[in-house]
Amino acid sequence: MPRVFRVVVLCAMIVATGFSAAGAAPHIVVDMRSGKVLSQKEAFDRWYPASLTKLMTVYTVFREIRAGRISLLSPVKVTENALSAPPSKMGYPVGTVLNFDTAIKILMVKSANDIATAIAESAGGSESAFVARMNANALALGMRDSHFVNAHGLHDDNQYTSAHDLALLAMALSKEFPAYAGYFAIPAIRSGKRVLQNHNPLLQRFDGTTGMKTGFVCAAGLNIVVTAKRNGKSLLAVVLGGPTGQERNVRAAMLLTDAFRQNSFFIRTRLDSMKPVGPVKRTPTDMRDTVCKKRSKVKAEANDEDENDKDPVFGIKQPSLDELEAKYLKPKGSNTRIVPIVLGNATGPDPFGLVQPAQDATAPNVTSFAGADSASNANWPVVEGTKSMKVPLPATRPTVGAN
Repeated sequence: MPRVFRVVVLCAMIVATGFSAAGAAPHIVVDMRSGKVLSQKEAFDRWYPASLTKLMTVYTVFREIRAGRISLLSPVKVTENALSAPPSKMGYPVGTVLNFDTAIKILMVKSANDIATAIAESAGGSESAFVARMNANALALGMRDSHFVNAHGLHDDNQYTSAHDLALLAMALSKEFPAYAGYFAIPAIRSGKRVLQNHNPLLQRFDGTTGMKTGFVCAAGLNIVVTAKRNGKSLLAVVLGGPTGQERNVRAAMLLTDAFRQNSFFIRTRLDSMKPVGPVKRTPTDMRDTVCKKRSKVKAEANDEDENDKDPVFGIKQPSLDELEAKYLKPKGSNTRIVPIVLGNATGPDPFGLVQPAQDATAPNVTSFAGADSASNANWPVVEGTKSMKVPLPATRPTVGAN
């Protein structure tokens, strides 16, 4: 099928199967090797990132590690400010110490907001100082439509990004820090007796998925950044503003499937040089009425087969959202790989004196630790803690919040 015709059919199917809100939301699909933009819609429109913010949080941490100021074994300490963050959260008591390796695993799987705040305070000396580094890093990457005010992604009108900017960030994570790729592909972690599943269902349900992260607050809708590899072709997709998780997941899977089939030889648009086409929204769309106040209504409309009968494309009855899910995503299943996490073992550089007197900022560059920075290892080696500690059950995932 010719590429133009295929894209038209794909877009028509998205609209006809109940993607009324999602279809109007931004997306971008990029070939990670060539940087070519295979598909995009309103990629420069500003959007609330929700927990996709945490991708910039870990990018900033990785840069601090590369600079030698901290390591994966440096301490992350839970403060009163960190513990006060709304759910999703781990709920560790004030004074709890873990290392960055453990904290990053929690951040990428559980998306815990208290741990995001603790990371910011522990890596930056204060939350505000760390956020300033996040914004400096965003500017250096060319993320001109992004601004951060916190490290976790809970809603703030002044915290925004775009599909284009998130693609730049995801590309930077992949190219600058390939050794840490495994952090974005952990299917589940075990904290005490409780197993916490990754919020990214494509890890288990879309063949070839290699990462990255989901995000949700009512104002943003359901967002996702996902990377996948098939037959030597590596792709990156950013999908924003899903009114339901099902619609977001199906839309991402459809876009990736179509992109894997594309011949990109004649495509000239590249991520690092693309420009907006047409007007760009500088004020993010607020999805609260669509996603939260009318959530059950949107879900019902998305699966209304009677409505689908009334929306044919070229005379062909369109499949329901459930049918598309069955076509593009594998059935839901249980994870077979669970990574245990432990507290303690914070033996790395401690520049802010969290667990010992402050070290000289010019301390030796200690960035390589056996096991700890083997995050891309399929077995995810566990660094044993130095002390026993009762681990509280994490707070349940909220209806409204960042994840």
